[in-house]
Amino acid sequence: MPSKLVVRRAIWFSLMVTASFAAVGTRYWYLQVTQASHYQSLARQDYLRKLPVPAPRGNIVTSDGVTVAGSTPSWSLYYLNRGTPLPQAEVARLARYLGQPAKTITATIASGLKNLPSYQPIPVADGLTAQQMTAIEENIGSLPAMRIQPVAIRNYPFNSMMGNIIGYLSDITGQQYAAWHNLGYTMTSLVGAAGLEQQYQQYLHGRAGGQYAEVNRQGQLVRLFGQSVPTPGDTLHLTINWRLQQTAQKALAYDMYVMQHANHALQAYSPNATSGGVIAIDPQNGDVLALASLPSYNPNKLLPGTATRLSYYQSLNQNPLKPFFLRPIMGRYSPGSIFKPIMAVAALASGVVTPTTQVFDPGYFPKIPSFHNWYPPGFGWVNIEKAIALSDDTFFYTMGYDMGIQVMDKWMSNFLLNRPTGIDLPGEVTSIMPTPQYLQQAIGVPWTAGWNLNTAIGQGVDQFSLIALARADSAIANGGTLYQPHLVSSITSPTGKLIKSFPPVVQGKINLPYSVWHTVHVGMEMSAQDANVVPGFSGTGYGALAGLPVPVASKTGTAQVIGRANNSLFLTYGPMPHPTLLIIVYVHSGNWGADSGFVARAIYDQYFKVKDPTAQPLLDRTFGGPFAWPFGYPANPAQIQVP
Repeated sequence: MPSKLVVRRAIWFSLMVTASFAAVGTRYWYLQVTQASHYQSLARQDYLRKLPVPAPRGNIVTSDGVTVAGSTPSWSLYYLNRGTPLPQAEVARLARYLGQPAKTITATIASGLKNLPSYQPIPVADGLTAQQMTAIEENIGSLPAMRIQPVAIRNYPFNSMMGNIIGYLSDITGQQYAAWHNLGYTMTSLVGAAGLEQQYQQYLHGRAGGQYAEVNRQGQLVRLFGQSVPTPGDTLHLTINWRLQQTAQKALAYDMYVMQHANHALQAYSPNATSGGVIAIDPQNGDVLALASLPSYNPNKLLPGTATRLSYYQSLNQNPLKPFFLRPIMGRYSPGSIFKPIMAVAALASGVVTPTTQVFDPGYFPKIPSFHNWYPPGFGWVNIEKAIALSDDTFFYTMGYDMGIQVMDKWMSNFLLNRPTGIDLPGEVTSIMPTPQYLQQAIGVPWTAGWNLNTAIGQGVDQFSLIALARADSAIANGGTLYQPHLVSSITSPTGKLIKSFPPVVQGKINLPYSVWHTVHVGMEMSAQDANVVPGFSGTGYGALAGLPVPVASKTGTAQVIGRANNSLFLTYGPMPHPTLLIIVYVHSGNWGADSGFVARAIYDQYFKVKDPTAQPLLDRTFGGPFAWPFGYPANPAQIQVP
């Protein structure tokens, strides 16, 4: 009979064996049943590849229904990533079919092997031609790791027209992919790099789809199966009017052309007038109706995968005129005399002047005689309305001297010139306020009375963005409401469902008596419409707007710049007395403010449907023509050829 010790050991041994089998069984159950799908998925990674099918980006459409950014069907070639380079024999064969250097294909695949996960197919070529696809498909047996997939390629049908407003696309960065990979992005996704494409990336990108491919351990295709359909991006509906947009950009280019080719004996001659910007906005709600910055660029040539993308990008980046620089949003400028209406409101509101105040202009400011009027003999006795119409510097020197910088800064802040507008484009700058503290910091000199005089006429250290000025001047046009400028009115899904709408946003309100606004309006209407403000002198805007059969208001600006020709600026709005369109034009080295007013006139022709037979003789008289005037309605802006 076994001893108790032997029995005890047998029991313990049996328990150990049972526990071991139980542990093994439990683990087997866990691996084969509970976690089966997980480990099967891991195993499939050895022989499954997902060929990405990028989602079509959402369309960008103007308020009058023109698609300015869309997608077109195309075909791309992918290398089914096996973790190793493509054999040189296959590279050579593929190079013949694509018409590309073999080293380019090798470098593309090497970059993909380095930067993409092992399961991610590597894009080799986009936009395959019918000839290229036929050659590859007929020889696919000798290219077992290559596959052709349909894709949607971004397309900008109007090339550089509005190009730098829409923006362009770039390959997704590693940082972006890490942040967005759960939002339908892949390592080969394209993302907005500028303009509206960047600002509204989250709505435009859509969700990528894909087709699954089974490959063997050598990376060779076994079969294709399953497909997830890509979801297109949402559609942006712009406030931009396409007719006005085309007119704004072409008229700006044409205005600079006639400045460069004007009679050399005339003040209008300006050979360096080679860049500029235009804003056209509805002052009643902040809708941007046109926005142009020249020079522009063609975003089609910046699409990733385009053969000349790098060289084109480098040429733009090295261009001294800075095509990537969106002047109305990213630039700061001394506004010159288009700043005077804001100063006029400040002086009237603070009680420094009244509508009946008269100031004698002898051609200079008597208290500091070194400050001259632009017209040296002076205009004699003028009130504020005539001072605006004639852009009389002496009157505004007097107001600036009497107000002082603290009062002027207060009213600049009331007009929100110390704050960005928040327009829905990237890169907006904040204007520089002309404060004593800034002057001391920037130049290292104390504030004196002379700086008050310079500030009142839009010179000195003040530097404002054009879009901030457009918001401020819109408040003058509409009687005190500061609206946020914006380019997108709504966003809809691919099925047409409203995703988001953008109603007017009020950012501030300036409550003043009607008489203040009315006085400034009258002065600006005289500038645009009065041929005889004082004997022998028309309003300064009359030279560009004479004969326009619509009542409008204007203010010219000639901003002095040390070492080169003056910048030309023009502010106008109409129809009076209830304006629905405000325009600011800026021409770098445009020399004389009134001369940039022809851009505004071209926009008015389209907006008000004016045939405008008086524009050409006025243009010729200003620039010493003959120059054509192609902007009278009903001319189609798309057919207007700019030299």
